Amino acid sequence: MKKSVYQTIISLLILVIVMSVFAVVNIQVSLKYETENMKDCISLISGRNLCQELLASKIIIVICLIAISGMLSFRNKIVSL
Repeated sequence: MKKSVYQTIISLLILVIVMSVFAVVNIQVSLKYETENMKDCISLISGRNLCQELLASKIIIVICLIAISGMLSFRNKIVSL
């Protein structure tokens, strides 16, 4: 893999992490204001299952962090000149 492709993939993974963190914050706000109490998962306004979306965003963050750490650990084997 070329160095530019490698750096692009790392950059895209970091961008996905940043967007997922923003999504987690957004979902937390929705849980606070769009449900009757914090333990309800269904939004009264949109009808979405907010707990499921929150879990999915957290899983995406963890998967991207694992992928980045793996790519950084094996950088010498992945990147060719």
